[in-house]
Amino acid sequence: MASAVAVGVRGEDVSESRPVTSIYSIEIGGARDISTYISPLYYEGMSYSLTGSWTKAFQRWSDRCTMRFEAAVDYHRMLNPAETARMYGLTGEFAWGMSWRKAFARNWEVTVGPMIDIYGGALYIPRNGNNPVTALASAGFDLSASLKWKTHIGRYKVEVADEMRLPTLSCFFSPEYGESYYEIYLGNHSGLAHFGWWGNAFGINNLLSMRINFGCTGMQIGYRLDLRTFRANNLETQLMRNAIVIGIIPHGF
Repeated sequence: MASAVAVGVRGEDVSESRPVTSIYSIEIGGARDISTYISPLYYEGMSYSLTGSWTKAFQRWSDRCTMRFEAAVDYHRMLNPAETARMYGLTGEFAWGMSWRKAFARNWEVTVGPMIDIYGGALYIPRNGNNPVTALASAGFDLSASLKWKTHIGRYKVEVADEMRLPTLSCFFSPEYGESYYEIYLGNHSGLAHFGWWGNAFGINNLLSMRINFGCTGMQIGYRLDLRTFRANNLETQLMRNAIVIGIIPHGF
């Protein structure tokens, strides 16, 4: 009986030492996109996003390593410079990875590690006839890093963080210049996949935030810069948004 109780206690300790920190956010800001496949002009407007992140200490090295999963859905609604045509964008992103973490000085922490990144969606101009849509698809590896400072405001725990992901190596989709999706549907599949690196598929996802822990729950406020660029076959696609972030942290952090 004593051994069973001891096992139960140890199980509870392990569970309590590896909690999942979940953050669910609404992000609203500006968008500036271009896809030369459907238009040579930049379109500007508003972006609306729902994002989530889940972080947990890795079981074997809980004091040195964390696992992280991120997901986001973005909707863009934009106009051309003359405000005579509208573009819509819808994208989704999923990322998972592990990071090494190190505490230093007083209440500071740095993390760095790789993440698997899957990204896709579409840009759409209703008034275009032959080619109204640009399809977006990319899969690869990101380099992630963060810097955090932990302090207190009164009796509340506060965490100020700068978290960044850089898409580094990937494979992304791009048709040939002037190639329609109908031609691809008929079987012209050559030259659609391209190796991506910082020279032709640069991106950055940077979140600067402050998190306040109220005990039973917490909140996050911050600013996000999200940029994706793809260049291939004399075509360029770029999606950029600057957003204010407001989030909730169930059970705190």
